[in-house]
This record gives sequence, C-alpha cells and structure tokens, in this order.
Amino acid sequence: MAIFHCSIKIISRSAGKSATSASAYRAGTKVYDDELGETFDYTKKRGVVFSEVLLCANAPQEFTDREKMWNSVQAIEKAKNSQLCREVEVALPVELSREEQVRLVREYIQENFTSKGMCADWALHDKGDGNPHAHILLTVRPIKSNGEWGAKRKDSYALDDKGNKIPVIDLNTGKQKIGSRGRKMWERISIPSTDWNDQSRAEEWRKGWADACNKYLQGRTRIDHRSYVRQGKKQLPTMHEGYVARKIAKRGKKSTIIEYNAKVRRTNDYSQATEQDLQAVEAELKQLEAELEKLKSEQKGQKKNELNARIAELLGRGSRTDSQPISRSQTQVRTANQPIRTPEQSTESSDTDALIRQAEAVGASAKADVANTRATVEQSGVTIEQSETTITSSEANRKEREFTEQRQATLRSQQEAERRRAEEERRRREFERSKRDLPSL
Repeated sequence: MAIFHCSIKIISRSAGKSATSASAYRAGTKVYDDELGETFDYTKKRGVVFSEVLLCANAPQEFTDREKMWNSVQAIEKAKNSQLCREVEVALPVELSREEQVRLVREYIQENFTSKGMCADWALHDKGDGNPHAHILLTVRPIKSNGEWGAKRKDSYALDDKGNKIPVIDLNTGKQKIGSRGRKMWERISIPSTDWNDQSRAEEWRKGWADACNKYLQGRTRIDHRSYVRQGKKQLPTMHEGYVARKIAKRGKKSTIIEYNAKVRRTNDYSQATEQDLQAVEAELKQLEAELEKLKSEQKGQKKNELNARIAELLGRGSRTDSQPISRSQTQVRTANQPIRTPEQSTESSDTDALIRQAEAVGASAKADVANTRATVEQSGVTIEQSETTITSSEANRKEREFTEQRQATLRSQQEAERRRAEEERRRREFERSKRDLPSL
C-alpha cells in the first residue's frame, strides 16, 4: 500500500560530506573528486534501478555529466561550512509500474525544482523488499543566464519603516559617515538571492509530492503529507525504520525502532476497532432517539385528531339545541302578533284594558323564552370548552397505555445502548493507558 515519506536535508562541508561522494553513492556509479584527488566508486551497490541528471534552463549542457556538475559546485563553494547540495528523499507507491514511477519522479522534479532554477541528480532504488524510493540531489546556488554560478546572497540597502535608507552614524560626531571617496555611507544587509531555504518551501515540496502521487494513483489508496494530528486522526505515527534497523531485525536481533513500530501498529488497530464500535453505538442511539421523537409526534397527532372530533361532536349538539323550535314562545308570539279585536268586533269581551293586559303578558312570556334559549346556548359553549380538558374516554385511555408501553420499550433500548457506551468508554481508557506505556524514544 502506498505510504507518504518525504524527507529533506542539507549536505554540507561542515558535516564532513562531499557532493561528489553523495552523487556516486546514490547513483551507484564512479565519480572522481577534483578537490580531494580521489575516486568514489559505488558501482557494486545493489538496488539502483535508474538514475539521471535534469537541468534548469540556464545550466550548461556539460552538467548532464554528474561528475562535472558536482566538481563545479565544490569549486565555487570555498567556505569550510558551505552548503553543497540539498537532498529530497521520497517513497514511491508500490502500486505503480517502474515506468510510472520514473515518470512520476521526473514530473515532480520538473514542476518543483528545475523550473525554479535548480539542477537535479536523482536515482531510483529498489531492492525488491517493498520499499522503492528515490534520492534527489539539488543544487543550492542559482545559475545566471550566461551559464555561470550566481551568488547565494546579495547586498542591499537597509530600509526603515517608511522605506528610506538608513544612514551610518558616526558615534563621535553624531552625523552620517562619509566614505573615502566623499560618498555618504548607508546601512547595508545581506539577503538570500533565492527563497529555496525558506521553511515554507519544505511544506510546498512535501505537498507537491503527495499531489503528484495521488494524480498517478487515481482513486486507489491516497497519501497525505500532513501529520495525523493535522488530519484530525486519532492515530499514533510510526518511525522511519531505515535499512539499518531492518538489517538488525533480519539478523534476529532486537531493533528498538521496529519493536516500537510493532507496538504502535497494535495500538492503532485497537484504537480503530474501538472507534468503530463507538460510532456504531452513537448511530444506534441517534436512531432510537429519532424513533422516540417520531412516536411522540404520532401520538400527539392522534390525540389532537380525537380532541378535534370530540369538539366537533359537541359543537354539532350545541347547534342542534340552538335550532330546535320553542313551541310555547312561538305560540305566544303568534298570539301576541294576532290583531287585538276592538269592542265593536268582539262578542266575548268589550273591555279594552283587559285586552291590553293580555297582550303585555304574552310579550313578557316571549322575552323570558328568548332569555332561556340564550342561556341554553351559552351552557352548550361551556360544555364544549370543558370537553377539551376532560376527554377521558376508554379509547383515549387505550391509546395512552399503548404509548406508555412503547416508550418503556424505547427507554429499555436506550439503557442498553448507554451500557454499551460505558463499556466502550472503559475500553477507550485502557487504550489511553496503553499509549502512555509506549517507550519514549
């Protein structure tokens, strides 16, 4: 499976290194060092399956010969602590064919290094042990347009916050110093001619390698240049073993790094299993909560429908009561509406005052019946209002019992899930203790 590995380091004289020796070893070839008068011969080195030199636009064509290029580098770098070259080591995806691996490294170099003015001497190593990788040696000094080496640093005027040059002050006079030719003296600083040593370039090159690999992997296992912490993964990183540690383990001896990596892998497997179990428990709890909310919603809707039906029934009863005829009142009203016969028209009574009193009595009786009708309608409204809070029919009680039983079943499921969560928490604490027991290297 493809893994991410991209290490960057400097090869310098202060560490007792030489560019010619580094090139000969990584390319598995023979290189003569003009400075030392010595030949570095690594032609018997195993595992070097490909090597080549890639040049930037301004480099002379003779630099395609690695011996000439690195002797030229050592000739221009005269200081005893000079940086001679930069090495970038990358792990190649085992899923790719050899041709794809070569194209991958070549495209990565051209996009990130030679296009920026560096020359690259690289070699692909593969001993058949599942660890194909490439060593890329890069020049650290720019090349001018005429093919000559440029300066690593350049002098410039120091500027203040307003962008003005800063004068050199004579401490005795307090005035600006004047040079030997009568020229004013200004503060000067030395700045790098390139940004290749900037820390941000390392992050850019590491990301560039991950992007280049993922382009060739195309949907297969992807790699990421970020640490597990930056990726948000709860996983411990392993240490780079290297050929020395593997050689020790191959001889049957104990290697601290390999033993550490084995313990880290076991811890990560346990952590991954625990995390998956916790995610399953959380998913189940969410499902139970959703089902409980759905059940509550259905019960509320059902109760609301029953209440509305009961109210509608009571309103219907009230309307029927309101529309019933009041026979006595209507009879009396009709009697009241009948014309009162005059004494000349009546043969039974001729007393006008008695007829008037009779009409007034009929009107009063009609008014009393109307008042009774209004009281009956208002009483119906009170009964409807009371029904909204006192519906306790046998059907409602049955629904309530069913809801209670379902809720108790849901609560029992939730308690079981909580028990499982507690068990996973206990396993998580054991995992944390196992991490603290890992050896400190």
